Amino acid sequence: MKVALFHNPGAGERALDANRLIRLFAEAGHDVRYVTTQHRGWEAVFRNHIDRAVIAGGDGTVSRLAPWLAARDIPFCILPLGTANNCAKTLGQTDPVEVIAANLDSAGIRKVDLGTVTMPLGQQVFIESVGIGLLAQLMIEMRKREKRKNSRGRLTPTQRLSGAVKYLRSLAKDYPESTCELVLDDKILTGKFLFIEVANMGLIGPNLNLIPNVDPSDGAFEVVWIDMDQRREFRDYLRDLRDGVNLEPPIHTSRCRRILFREVDAPTHIDSKVFPITPTSTVVHNQPGALDLLVIKR
Repeated sequence: MKVALFHNPGAGERALDANRLIRLFAEAGHDVRYVTTQHRGWEAVFRNHIDRAVIAGGDGTVSRLAPWLAARDIPFCILPLGTANNCAKTLGQTDPVEVIAANLDSAGIRKVDLGTVTMPLGQQVFIESVGIGLLAQLMIEMRKREKRKNSRGRLTPTQRLSGAVKYLRSLAKDYPESTCELVLDDKILTGKFLFIEVANMGLIGPNLNLIPNVDPSDGAFEVVWIDMDQRREFRDYLRDLRDGVNLEPPIHTSRCRRILFREVDAPTHIDSKVFPITPTSTVVHNQPGALDLLVIKR
């Protein structure tokens, strides 16, 4: 079986090196083609036949690979090596590398949805979420802080997540309201919000468990938002989350398949890609069952 092993060596704690990854899959009898996503031109591997793909990395690596795998109907699984690993945790992809290598041949397949964002400048594909407001601003600010303090390589994933939740709580105290008008299928949502997220996965951002019962295979998104009068409740929720108390988040939700951003005056993120200004009109729609996810059977 020809297995493409897509590896982000800089993900998380950098616990697994390339040589060990290749050896484990080769010893399990796989014909391994190792691809580091940090090198330019990694996409050239898709010129060759691939039976299975393993994504060894975090949410950013999964998001980067998802449209390529969907376009070529290549079944894949995730070896979570990142900081948040929201996609892997939502999809139940938490097996260690030894288990994946030994059971790749017998894995079943589960269909998983993707999302597409159509903007005036083109299209973007996402697997985790699209959001406007506070969480998009958090991504901007955390990247600035990590670059300024050169802290990314010095902190563990647990420390980075805890720091992100702490900073999100601080940011939420004075973050300005976002005036938005969206059309959720045929329902208009308008008002002033702290944030709005169009979610395909249940975990978002720094492991915020906003939608515990999400089904990324149901052909629909969960749209979650927080009104401005819930600012204090949300900050209390973040405080409890940092203290290890996982309570139900103070959110509103609506399920839909298509979202039109008609008017937005806030930054937007599409998975980990951030746009300081949201182009409108922007349309988000679901691609049901676009991905073939490998389910490892022990």
